[in-house]
Amino acid sequence: MPRTFAFAVLLVTMIFAPALASAQVNFPKTGYYVAMGDSVAAGEGAMPVTDGYAYQLYDHGVFGRKQAMDFANVSVRGGRSWDLRDHQVPQVLCAEPAQRPTVVTITAGANDFLRNDTNIVGIAARVAEAINLLLNNDNGFVSSPVLDPVTLLPCRALANVTILVSNYYSIPHPVPFVFGQLDAALSGFDQALRFWLQFTSVPPGSRVAIVDLYSASFGRKGLTLIERRLGFEGPFDFEIHPTNLGHSFIAKEFETVWSSLQ
Repeated sequence: MPRTFAFAVLLVTMIFAPALASAQVNFPKTGYYVAMGDSVAAGEGAMPVTDGYAYQLYDHGVFGRKQAMDFANVSVRGGRSWDLRDHQVPQVLCAEPAQRPTVVTITAGANDFLRNDTNIVGIAARVAEAINLLLNNDNGFVSSPVLDPVTLLPCRALANVTILVSNYYSIPHPVPFVFGQLDAALSGFDQALRFWLQFTSVPPGSRVAIVDLYSASFGRKGLTLIERRLGFEGPFDFEIHPTNLGHSFIAKEFETVWSSLQ
């Protein structure tokens, strides 16, 4: 009897497996979400990393039904503002997929000052320059446009796109002096980013908005790995990345800003 039952199960599986495989439908795409930036955008700190905030935004259908949305995360661990502007932006602009990006999220800049770049204003300026390239690469509003490597012509700027760029959450370092230095950098980055973005020309049909993680994170517990076991080994050896809770917090703040634009 068990052998007969096993054979029956195998027979049913063989009959219906092709039907199940062919049941997947490729829906036409009406939107394309691209995440750009550093390890925070890449999902570092989340377990698994595919629970990072960018993946949550896609998986929860924040920017549109998953069946109708393309998605790519071009963020990289350790990425600095230079990488965002000089490498990630050319990838996005010059790729020319059938469906071009309609939503872009950006979190970048912290690796610069964590690696001893004290020019916070310059870091924020490069992030703003990256956004300006995405919006204006081919219309004369940029001094050094991204060029296609074959035609040597400026790659097309994005059109009818919403760009959401974040500052950074507060990092609750237990050493008061180090906390003060970090907080000054995070606060300064927020102010400098807001300053530079006001000079960015946003074409009709496109939008740019700041996601304020910095203010919203004050007083919140459990958002960063520095508060977890092995997250703090010493004054200069600590984890800044978000926990799973932190990534959910970031995703919620992006969603709130997105909803306010609708």
